[in-house]
Amino acid sequence: MRPGGIHMQRRQFLQRSVGAALIGPLLGDFAVAQGQPAPAPVQPPAGAQPVTRKLVLDAHSRSLQWLRSADEVAEAAIEMVCGGVCPTVQAFPGHVDPAKVAQELPDFVKRVRAHGLTVTQIKGPAIRDVTEPNTEAIIATAAQNGITHYALGGYSYDLARPLAPQLDAIKIRLDKFVRLNQKHRIKLVYDTAPGAASVGGVVLDLLPIMKAFDPRYLGFHWDTGHMALHGDGMWETLMRHAGPYVAAIGWRDRGWVQDLGLKGEGGGYAGPYPRVEPLVTQPDGSAIPGVAGAAAAGRGAGGRGRGGRAGGAGRAGAGGEEGAAAPAGGRGGARGGGGPANSAGAGSIDDGNPLYRSLDGEMPKRPIGGKNAKGGGWSAPNVAMGTGMVHIPRVAALLAEIKFNGPSELQSEYPGIGGAETGADTINRPRQWVIGMLKRDVITIRKSFEMANCGLTI
Repeated sequence: MRPGGIHMQRRQFLQRSVGAALIGPLLGDFAVAQGQPAPAPVQPPAGAQPVTRKLVLDAHSRSLQWLRSADEVAEAAIEMVCGGVCPTVQAFPGHVDPAKVAQELPDFVKRVRAHGLTVTQIKGPAIRDVTEPNTEAIIATAAQNGITHYALGGYSYDLARPLAPQLDAIKIRLDKFVRLNQKHRIKLVYDTAPGAASVGGVVLDLLPIMKAFDPRYLGFHWDTGHMALHGDGMWETLMRHAGPYVAAIGWRDRGWVQDLGLKGEGGGYAGPYPRVEPLVTQPDGSAIPGVAGAAAAGRGAGGRGRGGRAGGAGRAGAGGEEGAAAPAGGRGGARGGGGPANSAGAGSIDDGNPLYRSLDGEMPKRPIGGKNAKGGGWSAPNVAMGTGMVHIPRVAALLAEIKFNGPSELQSEYPGIGGAETGADTINRPRQWVIGMLKRDVITIRKSFEMANCGLTI
């Protein structure tokens, strides 16, 4: 066979087996090496745009319960630049009464859709078993009106009992829901609530149970704020594990803050408080003057120095060198007259409490309730989207990776939105201000998807 024929067969084999799009650059290099002109690169059609898939972000009607009609809710959702509405099927101030769901939900859905918005999901009452009142009526009515996803109540562990048998019992309950869902062709979404007692909050406890069922009928309602509490990006691993069982997204942001619970002192530890005039700490954290005799004894025995010790030496004070021990009976104002009733000073720890005694007379003020919260006191309140721990572009990229294609809704529940954050039926802020805050959250999510450039848009 001629040498040129060998090269031709090799080229044809590579093109057929791997694909011209992938092997083209290699063939070009090969052609150049053989002294032949390189093939022209394949150009996309003029004006072609990358393929993107649009997700619909709903306005959660819980934030709009101060608006009572479906038309008002729809108009507000449009102002928020949302594409749909997720109605609350809950007792007042919910928008649809669960006891009247067959009458009220169809009309509410119809009115919202008349404004060009979608309605594909509802948030129902805290129902945990199919035998509870209105359960099948809610599921059936939702399905009959084109709703594909619904959320009900979650489950909690009894942490004093073994967990595995409790999960077995939950599986039996979920099986009954799945049977109803198959009948009505709808999906139950289960919220990933935080907390040690919350079933499903760590995903991996409930996921094996979910995998026993078809993901067309059961999945997670992935709350971005709650899941961000899993430290060091662990939410990414959990989302990948859950994969097709991530059925819906609740957009929420949360931010870590520290409050030591110290009376008159918020935020982080502000540094030591040197001892002042003798005071006795009260149970609520306040302080009252100590016994005069104890105060005099303390000053006479040890001197004030720098944060001087009760009944003993100050820190390099007049009564002795730094670090000297207090005389026997010198701690505690009323006990032996050796020092003030509270050696650590105003608002600080109780000298009589062996757990919180001060060694050098300098401590934080006493924590309210008598619990030492130094180094702790952390909480993660709801915050405006984009201002907390949730890496929205990264969430968008992961949703694209697992091929998520479900509904999502805005859950703006951070303080200060005029009552909208609590689902109140009245607001104490101007309408424009409240809608503006909610709209800001929507735009933050939308722009974050653009930053992710992952093939998904909101």
